[in-house]
Amino acid sequence: MDKLNKVFGLPSFRTNQLEAIIAALSGRDVFVLMPTGGGKSLCYQLPAVCKGGSTKGITVVVSPLLSLMTNQVSSLRDKNVDVVLWNSESTDVVEIMRRLRGNPKPSLLYVSPEKIKESGSLHSILTDLYRSNHLARFVIDEAHCISTWGQDFREAYQCLGSLRDNYPSVPIMALTATANQVMADDIKRRLKLRDCECFSQSFNRSNLNYFILDKKGNLKGVIDDICSFISSKHRDESGVIYCLARAKCEKVAEELRKKGISAMHFHAGMAADVKNEVLQDWQEGRVKIVVATIAFGMGIDKPDVRFVIHYDLPKSLDGYYQETGRAGRDGLPADCILYYSYRDYKLILKMINNPENTERLGREGLARLEAQARNVVEFCLNQSDCRRLQLLQFFNEKFDPRLCRRQCDNCAYSGVVSQEDLTKEAKDVVALVKHFQDRGEQVTLDHCRSVFKGAATTIIRTKRHDQITYYGKGKHLANELLEQLFKRLCLLGATDEVSMPAPNGWHNYYFQVSPVLGTHTFFLGFGDLELITFCEAGTECQ
Repeated sequence: MDKLNKVFGLPSFRTNQLEAIIAALSGRDVFVLMPTGGGKSLCYQLPAVCKGGSTKGITVVVSPLLSLMTNQVSSLRDKNVDVVLWNSESTDVVEIMRRLRGNPKPSLLYVSPEKIKESGSLHSILTDLYRSNHLARFVIDEAHCISTWGQDFREAYQCLGSLRDNYPSVPIMALTATANQVMADDIKRRLKLRDCECFSQSFNRSNLNYFILDKKGNLKGVIDDICSFISSKHRDESGVIYCLARAKCEKVAEELRKKGISAMHFHAGMAADVKNEVLQDWQEGRVKIVVATIAFGMGIDKPDVRFVIHYDLPKSLDGYYQETGRAGRDGLPADCILYYSYRDYKLILKMINNPENTERLGREGLARLEAQARNVVEFCLNQSDCRRLQLLQFFNEKFDPRLCRRQCDNCAYSGVVSQEDLTKEAKDVVALVKHFQDRGEQVTLDHCRSVFKGAATTIIRTKRHDQITYYGKGKHLANELLEQLFKRLCLLGATDEVSMPAPNGWHNYYFQVSPVLGTHTFFLGFGDLELITFCEAGTECQ
């Protein structure tokens, strides 16, 4: 407690911190799984400054981001902790090596995984420290980067399994804020942890509100929606907006500025000094909103972020959890808004199946990433179960949805919920799409939906699509349920939106039947396609 109070200025430990620290001081391998803001860093920083315990010497911390290392080193030095940072930008390498070989030695050494992998000088020093019993432990921060199951997979992290081979008696601590059981097991296996003690906290962020919205219309429509949300609920407050592509980040930030909202973009393609300036301006309140790719993530610790918006679909549920976790670290209420679009899902699949990923991950690795993206779509389309319940189930944590207290869109819904069997309608939709396809007619999803609903638009009458057998077969369905049906057919792979280049340089999306249609049970004559339908309280569901 003396070190906790005097060095770190903390009055008490959080859940499982003390237990993890005791295990580390006992020389055990330790796996720490705590949500963002849960106090992971103390689990290795406090043991590093303790002179007692069975482990003595330097604590070597492997961290993936320069900004993360710099922030932690600066904070430790402010607390008068002796710490050394050695990375690709270090200019005082001779002095660093002197400190590590001399006496007194620093309490902590921060390095990147690339430095562990590539630096012969560091390897030589670590070997000397090991032989002289001056290596206390290895700490692998953001350990999910080693797992090919995660979106933050980092190639250089793969070499960290060699730490156990080269320094077998040195304990290893792995820490992450985002891993389900599959990822956790993968991390422990790759780091070769032995009989490790595992510590975790609840992943429930009770102060966050989760809402999923359909991304309808064009860029302008979504921007208008975002501006209205910010102006009404979070005027002059800090927020983050995530986009899939760098160009989209720049465009969204530009459109927000046109609306008088303080916003700047942030992505990996920017010069380091420009990124640092944007980050500093945001952290100090000169810029209110950062529009970013997932490059804006690990190491970002601003307590008063009042909202996180996903303009595009996140790539995985663990990524979504981590990104929304930037909000409300001060414990005050914060909003998490996700705009869902099936086209975003198609874009993610295209990004996954690029040649570089194919060579690096193989077919099995690509299939895992595709499954993770599909989980996000399932999460968005599940309009009955509590969002918090769904997220916590992903992390193998049980949750009573009554404790959500209407803090997600599903729990906040006050109307009537019923379940509809739409197997017949699903077959009719596919038959309609196949009708167009067999005749070589290229039609959009919206047009198919209008025909199926029985709309009397000019284009439908002109093309005589009101004469088709399946015209109006879905007129009995409420618009929202009809929209759900078309989304579900796409997700199941029964139908698909195919992108085709247009003469103006843009792309048009046409609705088609999937070639793997026959694998779906409800088209083979058994099984049901059931969907949730909603209607306002006091009305009858249709």
